[in-house]
Order: sequence, then structure tokens, then C-alpha cells
Amino acid sequence: MTILEKIQCCADKTKFTLFKEGLFYKCYNEDAMVFTQRVRVYKVNGKHVKSVGAAVFSLGFPVSEVAKGNLSLAGVSEKIGAKSLEESDGNIIFSLNDIVIKKDYEAWKNTIQEGIIEVVKEPATLYQRPPDIAEIISMIKNYDLANSTPMQGLSFIQQLKNQLKV
Repeated sequence: MTILEKIQCCADKTKFTLFKEGLFYKCYNEDAMVFTQRVRVYKVNGKHVKSVGAAVFSLGFPVSEVAKGNLSLAGVSEKIGAKSLEESDGNIIFSLNDIVIKKDYEAWKNTIQEGIIEVVKEPATLYQRPPDIAEIISMIKNYDLANSTPMQGLSFIQQLKNQLKV
């Protein structure tokens, strides 16, 4: 799925989607707004995407947060007022009861845009605080090596190294 298709999916006011991208769940634009306002405050990253022709806002968190129970899908569903959720190709799609929760996106986007540079060059931080050793060990134990490419494995190791530098 391309970034443009993901952005179009997030613009659908009847759905909220968490896209599985490697070891992370990510949400974009309207869904990122809903997540930060109703579920949990996370750092929102913005960058200009040429194929979209505009700034794209996103946030992400490790899939292990759901597996460990730190962020339950039932809790997310309740906080955003979803009537149901389903998994499709690893993505989690929530059907929304209240379509107005995405109505203030333009105002939210303007407040976020004031705080970003046109293109974000630094990789996104995964945590508000540095992870402790137990979290790092858990991430390593939960990494699906059998279904990963060598590049994904190297990327995972680099992410761990970056987190340990913090």
C-alpha cells in the first residue's frame, strides 16, 4: 500500500486505521489526530511527501506495546468510540460510531505545522523516555526474525542502537 493510499484511507471519516509497518503500528493525518486527542499523547512527525504533494503527519508505536498489554486494542476502540474492529493484512481497522471526531483536522494540522520544519531529517523517536533494558530485551524476544528480510533485521538493530544512545 502506498503512502497516498494510506492518506486516502485515513481521510475516511467512518474508519480509524492502524497500519502495521514492520515492528510498528502507524497512523497518519486524521487518524494521528484522533489517536493523540483520544487515546494517548505521542510525538507527531511531519514531513513533505512528494507523491502526496503535501505534508504528511504520522505517529507510530511498537507492535509489542499491544502484545505486552500496555496499549490494548479494546481500550483504543473504547476511547475512539468504535463500534467494531477487524484485522486485515496486519492492519487494524476500527469502524467509528461518531464521524465528527475527525472534523477538526484542518485546525489541528495548522497547530502541528507551526512546530515542524518543512522536511524532517531526523528519524522519529519511539519513546518519550529512553527504554530500559527489559523493554529492549522484550523487543528482541518479540522480533519476528523468521519473517523478516535481512534489511529489516539490520534496520531493527540500528533502531535498537539509536534507542540505547538516548
